[in-house]
Amino acid sequence: MKKTTLLFCTLLFCTFGFAQQELLNNQNKWILHYMVIDGNTINVPNWPGLPSTNPGIQFYGSQPSDYNFGADVAGINSAFDLTGPLVITPTSFTIQQPSVTLGGCLPNCALENQYLYTIIVGNFDPQRTLDYEIIDEGNGNMSLIIDTPEGNRAVHGNYILSVTKFKQKKIVMYPNPVKKKLHFDFKGFSVEKLNVLSLVGATVFETRVSHQESTVDLSFLKPGMYIMKTTFKDGDSTISRFIKE
Repeated sequence: MKKTTLLFCTLLFCTFGFAQQELLNNQNKWILHYMVIDGNTINVPNWPGLPSTNPGIQFYGSQPSDYNFGADVAGINSAFDLTGPLVITPTSFTIQQPSVTLGGCLPNCALENQYLYTIIVGNFDPQRTLDYEIIDEGNGNMSLIIDTPEGNRAVHGNYILSVTKFKQKKIVMYPNPVKKKLHFDFKGFSVEKLNVLSLVGATVFETRVSHQESTVDLSFLKPGMYIMKTTFKDGDSTISRFIKE
C-alpha cells in the first residue's frame, strides 16, 4: 500500500511539474493567435493597426509563492494578479485578484477589451480560475489554450503566427461532431499527413494524404474530444478540434 501511494504521489508530482514547466515556458511570452468569444472567432494577426508588440501572456516566478503573470495587447496596458500568488495546477490557474493597468490603448482598445477584460479578468471577481491545455504541435511548436468560465477561449503559441500562413493554411473539416467519416477540403494546399491526437497530445491515429479532398474513417474512435493535426508538405502544420460521437 505504501509503495502504491508513493508511486501515485510520484506520478502526480511529475504530471504537475511538467504542466507547470510547460505553462511557464521558460518565462517566454505565449503569443495570442486567435480568440473565440460568444461563438465568434477573432483573428488577431489580421487586426488592423496592431503594432509590432505581439499580444499575449507571460507566466513567471521561480517558485509557487511568487508566481504571477502579465497579459498585454500593445505593450501598454497589462492584466496581472494584484495580490498573488498565481495558483497553478496541471489543468488550470487561479488569479487571486485580477487587475488591469490603466492607460491609452488606441488603436487597439477593442482588442484590449476582448483579451484583457473578457478573457483574462472577466468581472474582476477574486479567485478567477481559467482552464488551460498545452498541445505539442511538433517541430518545437506548442499551443496554449485558455478557456474561461463564461465559455470563451484564447489560443496562443510559443511562436509568432505569420499573417500569410494564417490566411492561407485554413482547412475545412466536416461534419463536426462526427460519427463515422470525417471529410476534408484542404483548399488546394499539399498535405503530407493527418494525425489524430488525444487532448494530452498522444498520437491515436495517423494517415498519409494523397489527394486534396480526403475522407478518413474514424468509426473506431471512442466518443470524446480529439485534436486533428494537419501537416503540410512544406513542413507547416495546423491544429483543429473535433468531437467523436
